[in-house]
Amino acid sequence: MKSSAIWEASWALLSIILTYLLASGAKRTIAIGALLLLIPFQFVDTRYATSSVLMAYALGAILLLKGDLKFRLMPELACIVFAYAASTALAGRQMLTWQVVYVFQFVSCLVVFLLAYDYARLVEHERSVANLLLGMNVLIGIYCLLQIWAGPGEQFIPFGIEQFAFNSNRDVSDPRLVGPFGTPGNTAGYLTLMTFLCTAELISASGRRRLLLQVLLVVNLLGLVATGNRAGMLVLIAMFPLMLIAFRRELGARRVVLYTVGGIVVLAIASAVAINYTRFGSMLERLQSVTETSNGVPQTRSQTWPIAMEKIRRSPWFGEGPYFMTQEEAENMGMMRNELDESGRTDTRYDPYPHSLYLYLLRTVGIVGLAAVMLFFVRAWLSLRRSVSRQTAEGAASPLVRAGMVVIPAFLIAQITLEFNRAVSMDYAQFIFALVGLLVGLGDRATTSSQSPARSSQWAAVSAAFRDDEPAAALPRQTRGG
Repeated sequence: MKSSAIWEASWALLSIILTYLLASGAKRTIAIGALLLLIPFQFVDTRYATSSVLMAYALGAILLLKGDLKFRLMPELACIVFAYAASTALAGRQMLTWQVVYVFQFVSCLVVFLLAYDYARLVEHERSVANLLLGMNVLIGIYCLLQIWAGPGEQFIPFGIEQFAFNSNRDVSDPRLVGPFGTPGNTAGYLTLMTFLCTAELISASGRRRLLLQVLLVVNLLGLVATGNRAGMLVLIAMFPLMLIAFRRELGARRVVLYTVGGIVVLAIASAVAINYTRFGSMLERLQSVTETSNGVPQTRSQTWPIAMEKIRRSPWFGEGPYFMTQEEAENMGMMRNELDESGRTDTRYDPYPHSLYLYLLRTVGIVGLAAVMLFFVRAWLSLRRSVSRQTAEGAASPLVRAGMVVIPAFLIAQITLEFNRAVSMDYAQFIFALVGLLVGLGDRATTSSQSPARSSQWAAVSAAFRDDEPAAALPRQTRGG
């Protein structure tokens, strides 16, 4: 066994032991919080599993056996599991091992959703959820700044220890920041979503917390520009006004305008810094080609989308199997890259990622799988909407929950040109499911707390009506929260 393999095996064993010790005691929130905080930083990263995959299963199993695991959106999660299991069963035996490995990794994201939901319900204060997300943002911000300092084609190596080496940036021919999630697109997606959440927190923050949020917003925008990812930038520009409109009651018309102008100024400064003072200045050049199309398809997807659609027609319902073969694996197996013949059909066996979540899901798990995944996100969004409606009727709604109503659509729009759930991007997939779990948990938490006083007063009045030592109290009028 190589030294790197021994190192990763040791870390895996240590992480499982620590997870068990924390979850077995009265430290469930610490165990779950540690797992969520470490999702972007995989100290065990193999083709079979990562540290967060192992910790998620270990922690989920411990809480399940102790009866401490709460469940939410289970019909939707069951639909996803069914779709992926059926696609695996129908995919054939050629890549069966890797199909099973992929499903094992992806289902860990569903476990992370449940754990994140539990965390949001268990912590004493709602601010603990915001602090967790901001703590992760601080770590990722430092990671990205160190990568920017290292430069294109380089990787930052803390203390010269190879096992702690950061991901390598794209080389000088395509100078783009990679970040902890392994690809410019995933890191840009994270920074975009956190920009929305930091803005929501900034609206009501004060003192040092407000200063921290302002610094994070600048770092997030600088990192976003350095990734050179067009989808993240365009989604941010398009959805940011909707974000401010969601908080118009707290802000007022004047502050909405101020926040809009301030956001434009900060983005312009971050862009100027990235272009003039770093070697990651390709964003503007890449944005110039965003309107170029070929037969109605974006020029950058003119090869991958038609190939994907041709393959989808062959197995439309359950796809070709959850696992999408990478270029390296295809070349090792002697397969050639897919191309289109004169009739417009594919004539070789291998093709690149389609660079669209929806085509990727149709290609891998078919219509059934796409419907199951979309059902999950739609149900989560509807849950947030109900929570916001109930809280708004009784007072100010949770800022993160309201921001979540913008974050989920923003994520789904950005995924038109990206895939968050590739086998090599499982850490980002876990973050997305964790974020949804935290938001849904916060929504349920706030709804439950708003209902509790009304229910308590009702039961007190009912019990008084059946007591002989005092007159019956009138039942209170039913409220929307009751």
